[in-house]
Amino acid sequence: MKSIRFQLLGWLLPGFVVVCVVAIMGVYFSAKQANDADLDARLGRFAGSARLALRNQANAGTGGARTPGLRAFLAKEDFQSPGQYFELWTSDGVLERRSPNLGNADLPRPPELARDAIRYDGTLENGEQVRLSAMQYPQGGGSPPLAFAVALSRSEGEARLSRLLTDLVIGGVVCCAVLCLLLVLALRFALRPLARVGEQAVAMGAASLHERFAMEAMPLEIAPIVTRLNDLMARLEQGFERERRFSGYLAHELRTPLAAIRATSEVAAKWPDQSSPEDFHEIAQAAARLQHTVDSLLVLSRLETASSDVTSETVVLGPLVEECVALHMERAKQHDLRFDLRLDSSPTLETDPCLLRIIITNLIANATEYAPPGSEIVIAATGDDPFLRVGNLAPDLTPEDIPRLFDRLWRKDTTRTDATHAGLGLSIANSCAVARGFTLTAKLDDGGVLQMSLHREK
Repeated sequence: MKSIRFQLLGWLLPGFVVVCVVAIMGVYFSAKQANDADLDARLGRFAGSARLALRNQANAGTGGARTPGLRAFLAKEDFQSPGQYFELWTSDGVLERRSPNLGNADLPRPPELARDAIRYDGTLENGEQVRLSAMQYPQGGGSPPLAFAVALSRSEGEARLSRLLTDLVIGGVVCCAVLCLLLVLALRFALRPLARVGEQAVAMGAASLHERFAMEAMPLEIAPIVTRLNDLMARLEQGFERERRFSGYLAHELRTPLAAIRATSEVAAKWPDQSSPEDFHEIAQAAARLQHTVDSLLVLSRLETASSDVTSETVVLGPLVEECVALHMERAKQHDLRFDLRLDSSPTLETDPCLLRIIITNLIANATEYAPPGSEIVIAATGDDPFLRVGNLAPDLTPEDIPRLFDRLWRKDTTRTDATHAGLGLSIANSCAVARGFTLTAKLDDGGVLQMSLHREK
């Protein structure tokens, strides 16, 4: 697993090297081009001086005497040492004159000559690289033209270019090293907030879930991650709080029937002659309540771990709602409740009929159990979203209670004296909805009506 620092270095350092190499090549070839241009300019002036010397030579005497102008030209100090060279030959290629520094060597000649100067590169016999300019020089009086070539050594320019290239390479290496050091330091400084987040995350535990990661001075790139981590911490805190409440609720639910069983059994064991069938009936009822609570918890466990098989088939919503309502009709009559069914004409749904039946049954059971006597329960099933709504008066609930309705074993304190319910119905309905991809929501309006809505999967 690579770190962010090494990944950035792996991308940026080669980029720095490429940029430096391109810059070095650009500067070197620009200097080389300037050096060649300067050499050609000097070569042009040198060839002009040679033409002037030949012209003076022709005008200085008659009868083929060429000594004054050309002799003075070749007597320059520049021709005593290597650096610039001159050679004159006839149109037949016979050597006429050469500069003293050539000795017995010849300058490289082009294959063809013209009146316009021809420039080319060549190498002397001693290996020296030169730049040459050769041309024909016409003579008056019907004499055949002469040919000459001038040459300038490239040694001085090549030496300057070599020194420049060395300096550029050394400078490029130093620049890359400095950039690498600055990049390492910059990354270490920039990633310091991320390291602090990691250290804080390591130090967090169940007792510090209320803490949040600081957002002050956090880089923009890391801020979204820290925001999501804070959201995660909030959800974890809520989850742990629900688990703590669940432990308390479970202890309360189990303590009451266990206490009743123990008290009744101890009395029956101490005074067996005074025991009655009602005592054993109370023990059976308490045991049944415990079994109901444990069975409901097992159902929740299977749903939340997705161990139950979920099928999908076309379900007609109206008949299923009517079937679930019929199961609670007797309970509704006992509480003097009325059902107001608002069912669209045969809306259908692709879902698991068993899970949907559990959801509807628990919602109706919750409404019939806690709606005040003489009130009305409204059940609406439509083809829209939400596709199922169950509404009933809930005078004992407050808006603060709504987020806790789906908590396991939660019941309003005023209802805890009822031993027939464990507060798991809405938890089971919500788990069934989640298992099938539905969303079950609860809302308490201003009139005190609790509206339970089942939304389609997104």
